[in-house]
Amino acid sequence: MSSNSRRERFRFYRKLYNVSQRQLSMDLNVSESHIRNIESGRGNPDAKLLFRLAKYFKTSPEELFPDLANIEV
Repeated sequence: MSSNSRRERFRFYRKLYNVSQRQLSMDLNVSESHIRNIESGRGNPDAKLLFRLAKYFKTSPEELFPDLANIEV
């Protein structure tokens, strides 16, 4: 999955929950720039934040970031 697809998925959930990047960053106590980087595909959430984001959006980590779930080891 490309960073473009991630951006669309992440933005979809933010819009679905009607929350701005700023509000999301405040709610999760992370920097707004970190949220922007995750949404744009320039960064990844650490494991703790990944699960917090999934819980916040009432979805699974795999649904929110399928590109991270498909990484082969």
